[in-house]
Amino acid sequence: MSQFKSRLLVEGVRTFEQSVEKSASDTTVLPASQNNLGFEEQLFLRAKTQDQQLQISSLFSHFSRLSKNIIRFLSLALFILGALAVQKMLFSEQTATINFFWAFALFFIPNLLMFFLWLFIFLRPTHLQNSSLARLCLALTKSFDRRFNKQISEQEGYWSLFRCYFDIHFANAIGRFKLSALTHRLWLSYFCGATLMSVVMLATHQVDFIWQTSILSSSSFQSMTQILAFLPDQLGFTVPTIAQIQQSHIGSEQLLDAENRRLAWSSLLISSLLLYGLLPRLILYVAMHYQLRRAKGNFRLNLTLPYYVQLRQFLKPNKTSLGITDADQESPNTHEKKVPSKPDNKVTNAPDCFQPLALELSQAQFTIAQSHFTQSQFEQANEGGLQMMANVCDFASQQSCLTELAKNNRLNVGLYVAQNRAPDRGIKRFLHQLTEMNNKSFYLFLIVDKTRNKQRDSDWYQLADQVAIRLENIVHIEAQEKSHE
Repeated sequence: MSQFKSRLLVEGVRTFEQSVEKSASDTTVLPASQNNLGFEEQLFLRAKTQDQQLQISSLFSHFSRLSKNIIRFLSLALFILGALAVQKMLFSEQTATINFFWAFALFFIPNLLMFFLWLFIFLRPTHLQNSSLARLCLALTKSFDRRFNKQISEQEGYWSLFRCYFDIHFANAIGRFKLSALTHRLWLSYFCGATLMSVVMLATHQVDFIWQTSILSSSSFQSMTQILAFLPDQLGFTVPTIAQIQQSHIGSEQLLDAENRRLAWSSLLISSLLLYGLLPRLILYVAMHYQLRRAKGNFRLNLTLPYYVQLRQFLKPNKTSLGITDADQESPNTHEKKVPSKPDNKVTNAPDCFQPLALELSQAQFTIAQSHFTQSQFEQANEGGLQMMANVCDFASQQSCLTELAKNNRLNVGLYVAQNRAPDRGIKRFLHQLTEMNNKSFYLFLIVDKTRNKQRDSDWYQLADQVAIRLENIVHIEAQEKSHE
C-alpha cells in the first residue's frame, strides 16, 4: 500500500469513528512492541487493524473504480461530441465548400476561452475546488452510485466515507491538479474525435475551401493564414501557398489546380487540429497528471485536529503529573531553601537540559512551571546549576528574552504556556521569532491546571505546527493539587 493510500485509510478510519460518535481511545490497542514507532506509523498500523473489520479500503477501491468509470464515460461522450460537431457543422449534405477560418473559429475560440478560464481559476486554487466542475463531478458520482450500487451504499458510514474520499481528491493541491487533469482530458477527447472525424470525412468527401471577409482586407487574411501555417510547414505538413490562398478567396475566378488546393487546405485544417488543439491539451494533461502524482506523494495528515491530538495521547502519551503544594497552606518554614526530591517518574520526551521560558502565566501556573522544571532538571538542581525562569508578559520582556536567548549557548528551550488559553497573534508572532533561531530546538509544555479543553489542545498543536515546533516536542503537564502537611 502506497503512503498516500495509507494516509487516506487513516482519514477514513477517523471519518468513520466520528460519524458513529466513537471515541478514538475506545478502539484498537497496539501491541507493546509497537510503542517505539513514530505516531504516524502507529496510525497506519491501527488503521490497517481497524480496516479488517470495517472494510474501508474496499469501499475506497470501489470509489476509485466508480470515478474512473465516470471519467471514461465523460471522455467517450466528448469524443463522440467532437466527431458529431465536425460532421454536422462542416460536412452537411447541402455544403460543398468550407469556409476555413469559420471552421477554425468554431473549434478554437471556445477552446481558447475555456483555456484562459481554466488558467484564471488554476491560479486561484480555492476557486477551482469550489468550481461548477467539482460540484458536477461530485453530483454525477453520487447519482451513479445511488442508481447502480444501491445495496453497497446502504452500509454504515458509507456516505461519510464517500464525502471523505472525494473531499480529499477534490481539495487542496490534489483537487487542484485532479480537476485540471480532468479538464484537459475531456478537451483532449473532444479534439481526438474532431480530428479523427475530419480525416474520415475529408477522405470520403470532396469539398472546396474558401475564405471571405467584409471588414478585413485580403492581405490581412493572407497574413493570418501564413502565420497559422508556419508551424505545420516547419513540421513537414502540406500548407497552402500564397497563390493558393489568393485563389481560395470567394470572389476569385482562378479555379486552376483545384485538387492541390483542396489537399493543402485539408492538410492545414488537420494539422491545426493536431498542433493547436490536441497537442497542447495532451501536454497539459500529462503535466497535470504528473503534478497530481506529486501532490498525492506530498499529502499529509492534519495531526493538529482534535481527533489526532486525543489519539496521540492514547497511542503515544507525552505528559507528566505533578503534585503541587498549595502555596497558601505552606508554613513559614517551607520558604527555606530545599534540595528538590527526585521525581518518581521522568518527564516524557523532555530534554535533559533546557532553558525555561514562561509565556504569560498566572502566579499559580508559574508555580507549576517552576516545579516541573525543577523536577525535570533534578541533577542540575542538586548541583545548583538551574537557570532562572522568566515570565514573558509584554513586548519589552519579549525583546529582552530574544536578546538573552541569542546569547545563550543552550541548544534546547522549553516554553511553558497555559493549555486552556487560546493562542493569539501576539503569541504566534513571538514564537515565530523564537523558532527563527536555527541553532535551537524548542519544546512546548502545556500546563493543564484545571479542566482540559480538547479544542485548545488542537489550537496549540496548530500553532506549534505553524511555527515549526515538532508535535513530538509538545508535553502536557497535569497539576494535581495537594495540601501541605
